[in-house]
Order: sequence, then C-alpha cells, then structure tokens
Amino acid sequence: MNVRPVARICGLIGGACWLARVSFDNALGDALQWCGLGLLLVGLFGLGTTFVSKSAVWLQVIVGIAFPLLVWSVVEVLAGGGDPVVFHAVVGVLVAVACAILLGRDERGAERSPRRHAGAHAR
Repeated sequence: MNVRPVARICGLIGGACWLARVSFDNALGDALQWCGLGLLLVGLFGLGTTFVSKSAVWLQVIVGIAFPLLVWSVVEVLAGGGDPVVFHAVVGVLVAVACAILLGRDERGAERSPRRHAGAHAR
C-alpha cells in the first residue's frame, strides 16, 4: 500500500485546519490548531519521503521523520516576529498547496494522465 497519497491528503486537511484557526479564538480554535498540527506532521512526513528513492525504506523513514522537524524548527524561528496564528495559517496554506500539487502527480513527478480502458473497442 502506498502511503504517500494519504499523507498528502492529511497535509491538505491540516493546512485547511490551520487556515480555519484564524477565525476562532476559543476551544474550537485550539482543537483546530492541534488537529492541524498532527495532520501537517503526517503530511510533511509524506513530503519528506519523496526526497528519497522508494527502494531504501529505512532512508525514507529517517528523512520522513527529519523533514517535519526541520520545517517545524524553521517555522518556530520565523514565527517569533509577528502574530503566530497568522504565520501558522500561512505555513498551513503553503504545505496544503504543496500537498495538493503532489496529489496530481505520479511517483516520478510527472502529471498523471487520464486512465484509458483496455479492451476490444478502446482507442
């Protein structure tokens, strides 16, 4: 089973959660923040695994764990200058856009072509 599409969907939903967090300043906002964080970490794990060949699973796991940690450390350093909620929303949108772009691509990075049916009357 390929987990990359699932991770990309999680990144897309997590980015939407962080974007929606801007509108709420109560317990729902906190829930969106933590839920979005978990989903974004899964999405970033999936994005990190795309940097490595599929043949080296052990290396995919290492890079998949290291990439979200690297992104999170950069986000926290840059978020100190302004409103962290707005900055996190921008980061969530960036991760969601990256995941959405990768959802439309195959494993080699090329755009997916529409599936053609095979059969006697197929062209």
